[in-house]
Amino acid sequence: MKLLEQWYDLIVPEDLVYFRHSGRRLVTNPELAAWCVLTEPESAVLEALVRGQAPPSPGDGSVDVERVLATLVLKWIVYLPGHRPAVRHPEPDLTTVYYAITDGCNLRCPYCYASSEKCLPGELTTEESLDLVDQAADMGVRQFIFTGGEPMLRKDLFEVAAHARARGLTTNMITNGTMIRTPETARRIAEIFGTVTVSIDGGTAEIHERTRGKGTFARTGKGLGLLNEAGVVPVINHVVTPENVDALEKVCAFVDDLKVRRVRLMYHSDLGRAATDGYDFGWLDFQKIQEFFWVNPMADKLLPDGPRAAKPCSIRGNCGMGGNEIYVNSLGDVYPCKLVTEPVHKAGNVRQRPLAELFAAPVLADMRTNSVFSGENLKDCRRCYIRAACGGGCRAYHMAETGDVHRNGRHLCRMLRHSMISNWWRATGVDGRQLVEHQEEMLRPHLVRDDTVHPVYEDWKTAGRRLLPLVD
Repeated sequence: MKLLEQWYDLIVPEDLVYFRHSGRRLVTNPELAAWCVLTEPESAVLEALVRGQAPPSPGDGSVDVERVLATLVLKWIVYLPGHRPAVRHPEPDLTTVYYAITDGCNLRCPYCYASSEKCLPGELTTEESLDLVDQAADMGVRQFIFTGGEPMLRKDLFEVAAHARARGLTTNMITNGTMIRTPETARRIAEIFGTVTVSIDGGTAEIHERTRGKGTFARTGKGLGLLNEAGVVPVINHVVTPENVDALEKVCAFVDDLKVRRVRLMYHSDLGRAATDGYDFGWLDFQKIQEFFWVNPMADKLLPDGPRAAKPCSIRGNCGMGGNEIYVNSLGDVYPCKLVTEPVHKAGNVRQRPLAELFAAPVLADMRTNSVFSGENLKDCRRCYIRAACGGGCRAYHMAETGDVHRNGRHLCRMLRHSMISNWWRATGVDGRQLVEHQEEMLRPHLVRDDTVHPVYEDWKTAGRRLLPLVD
């Protein structure tokens, strides 16, 4: 049976959205993060279908209606009769453990989410750390990430990490790089760690040392050079603040002299010490990053923060905290995420209960079983036109804005939508300069059913409110 013969039986999602540019429409189905590009004549077929009108006459020669319907079905914009996808409650396996092996740090970055300073009394011993690794491996965890503080302050770091590697885990480390001082240390790191992430706050000493301290730029640069010599190609974490956002070219120039996998841009947020550090990363800072990423040829190694789904139907139900990943602090306390560590989010302690039991604790189960499709935690996302692609965004970043891990921050949502839709346009081959010049048009969502602007598009404008309105 031809699709045209099923015209009135095809299932059409209620909130199909389109974005327009130069005679093309980027159409998305928010239920499935599905999207495709249609011409104006092809869009007219979709409009007629959505609005319950008769199909365009196949004899007018302007468009092949059957072919357009096939595209819409194959791209999951509309569904065949009786084939609407069902929502399944997520129950993910634990794959990643972040372990702050110490809270001590040799630096005092003003925005540190962990507020790290000195090693805490009662941090897990070597034996307890080795047992934590064993428990994680027994649960099927695939990745064990050592963080802190500064993990290299722990004299037993290599011993614990080597044990994790011996248990078949991928071992990663997040470090400020200042303690990688000798070729021997760099070679040991190369032997043990699959990935090394090094934090850089600027491409020059002047910028980097505003937050990291005097002399740190040279020490970190030396550490990166030694890692390269040992065969390690690190990832760079770069926290972007209003103070360094205009110096991204300097970061790119700095890493051009090194071998790095990518530079991950992490937008400043009010977590940990950052709540009182005086920085306020806002919309204009975000736009500077977006435009740099779109048009600057030096940006090829940059990985901006935010959603990056460039393929249709890349569905995320939630951010993964408490499910795919958990965080264990230096004292053995278990939390859903390294950024979400309020007392109310604590699942327990590995000294008192096995890790597997803690993973089953209600506070973690509640996080991972809720999604943008169902449950109470992410109800703010239900009306959003990127919900299935975004998965609700980073809950810690939302919490930094709203004070509640379950509520969405309207400014963050604005950035997430901007990132997602621009990424989709880029994936279709649109040049970055077109986005710079026409983003007002290209990023404005219209409902296919009546051409009105999607109601959540301007939620961020509501005066005096940080929270998005809760969906009924």
